[in-house]
Amino acid sequence: MPDGQMRPVDRPPTLWIALGRQRVGKTALLNTAVQYFRAQGNPVRVWNADQQNRSHTLSMFFLDADEVPNGGIEDGKAWIEARIEELIKDRYDAVLDVGGGATGFSRLVQEVPVLEAIEGSAVRVVGLFCIGPEKADLDYLEQFAEVDRFMPAASVIVLNTGLVLSGRSAGGAFKPVLAHPAIKGALAHGAKVAMMPALTCMAQVTDRGLTFAEAMDGRGKDGAEPLSLFDRARVNRWWTRDVPEFFGQLPAEWLPAARAEAQPSDSEAG
Repeated sequence: MPDGQMRPVDRPPTLWIALGRQRVGKTALLNTAVQYFRAQGNPVRVWNADQQNRSHTLSMFFLDADEVPNGGIEDGKAWIEARIEELIKDRYDAVLDVGGGATGFSRLVQEVPVLEAIEGSAVRVVGLFCIGPEKADLDYLEQFAEVDRFMPAASVIVLNTGLVLSGRSAGGAFKPVLAHPAIKGALAHGAKVAMMPALTCMAQVTDRGLTFAEAMDGRGKDGAEPLSLFDRARVNRWWTRDVPEFFGQLPAEWLPAARAEAQPSDSEAG
């Protein structure tokens, strides 16, 4: 097993797949998730299949990320297939950012019963449908739920509160979206709804290439100024209180398993 990972014998490998149109927070969600799970002792693998955005991707945050090579949609599809084959063989946990728009992953699920193939190999697939308060953000959920194209039993509707306009409450902003038939259908299928907490200074952290631990500790990188005193306090509250509460909304068996003997560390993040 890669990187010396020791898995509890009763826990299957977990593959988190973030889905949604562009600029709904897929990368921010997975960046947070990888840092969080690695701090729990799980060296979760990072797969960046975003072929349309080369400047603000998971590869920017994690030097060990596997990145899809430049090419077309068919190249992206083949790359994703190869990564999944590796996961099934080597039995590790991973997160996958498929990117937005027409993707290799969307092509794959059109051609192959992906869930049946992966879950038949004793891998738990968790679908993370990232949406903001606009109804257009539901397009991906509708697309993948159509004729059960891709709707894992472990699916999460991630409401990104960072996309709510200033002055509006998250509950009020998402009320029309939550009443949409696509959401109701997903919930009937067993999906969970979880609100991703907003970090108002997220851009200041990511633009500096900092981990959240580095940001709240007042560290800089490559000569950049550290965060201000108040932004450090914002990151500290978000990372130590809001983020654990967010992941606590999900069933424990949907989360990558922690490695009990490991000590929390942020050294895995780039």
